[in-house]
Amino acid sequence: MNDRKQFAGSYLELFTTSMFFFIALIFLLSWLAFFSPYEMFESGSKERIKTMNFVLITLFTLGPTMGILAGIAFDTLPLVYNIPSFEKTTMRHFLQLNGIGQLFIHIGIYSGNWTLFIELSGIGIVLMCLALLTLMSSSMDIAKQKSKSGEVGVFSYAPGLVLVFCSLFIAASWFMRTIDGMIEVGVAFIVAIFCSMMLSTTLLSHFNRRLGWNTTNPSTLPFRFAFLLLLGVGYVVMSFLRARDRVPEDWIDVWFAVLLLNVFFMMNPLKVLRFSTGRYPKPHSNFALIGYLLLPLLAVVSVAPIWTGHQGIANIQPTHWLLIAYSCFFVFSGFAIYLHQDHLHYPPAARGRYWLLAVLFLASGALMTWSLFEQSILLEQNYDPIYVWVLTQTLASLILSILFVRHTIFPIDNWHRIPMFYDRLIENND
Repeated sequence: MNDRKQFAGSYLELFTTSMFFFIALIFLLSWLAFFSPYEMFESGSKERIKTMNFVLITLFTLGPTMGILAGIAFDTLPLVYNIPSFEKTTMRHFLQLNGIGQLFIHIGIYSGNWTLFIELSGIGIVLMCLALLTLMSSSMDIAKQKSKSGEVGVFSYAPGLVLVFCSLFIAASWFMRTIDGMIEVGVAFIVAIFCSMMLSTTLLSHFNRRLGWNTTNPSTLPFRFAFLLLLGVGYVVMSFLRARDRVPEDWIDVWFAVLLLNVFFMMNPLKVLRFSTGRYPKPHSNFALIGYLLLPLLAVVSVAPIWTGHQGIANIQPTHWLLIAYSCFFVFSGFAIYLHQDHLHYPPAARGRYWLLAVLFLASGALMTWSLFEQSILLEQNYDPIYVWVLTQTLASLILSILFVRHTIFPIDNWHRIPMFYDRLIENND
């Protein structure tokens, strides 16, 4: 029991650091939008656009997003699985490698020199992939306790084991980027396997384990996991073939839409809506709910080019960014906020809803969708919608970061090492 308590609260450092990484990334994206020295949106710069897209998606996913996920895992998994706390040095090594890797990429982009950017990005990507590998020992400890996975089943421990494949695929895709299709393979692996698994796990952890809504029958989870993995691997293969003009773009759009809908229907949407809406809704994270309800909308966005035409930027699927920056980030940050409120022992019915913040992010997502789909905006240098998007995104991101930092660096005096709900798990395990 004491072993499990001593590391509870380690999420504070990871959440706070992740928010600083997030602020740095927002300023980087703003700088790229306003002062990009690479002529990124010229019609002759398709290869550069694809390369920058890969680097930024990797930076966002393995940087701020992975920091939030690591904080959630370090704080809750020892309590859920009745194991001693993870080694604190593991967290330190992860943060150091991850932070230095992000720094190299930032320096490369701010340098304004494309050759230096390529060299420093390679170093940064390798370091961030090594940071993932430092979590493997902790993931193996969880996998050995898989019989205690409960309401989340295989989704509770399998994503951690995928980290090693994720790091290898991302690094290999970067170093083989001159081979047609490898950049697309790296991006597809991040969004279709890494993000879909982490998103599914977090949703199941919130709705099934934390809230006890039983939105998914645990006995069906092995099949659901296998099907999700099959869809993810298929999407990676299809993306490689599309880059080589072996399959049409429409197939890629439909496949990704099916993958998103599979994650959506993994929960029981009718039960989720019945419990979360109505005259007397049950307490829940509205951020996690919004991220979940965005999935069918993103599926529509994914197939929209079939009718509107593929007039975007060089094999860049807007839904990739929308999934990571909005649906995933809503769910992960919503779970993180709810977890911190559990540590504060706030009554669930009295917790903040942060609707203004949600509206700002949703407006930013709508502007981002328009900017990436409308050919005239980027390819014809009509940048006004991008500037409004960047400003809205920056404002929302700063508010969210201040919210995280204020509550994690200066937690009020009723903070508890063991969060609400998880004490019941400890009692059951003991």
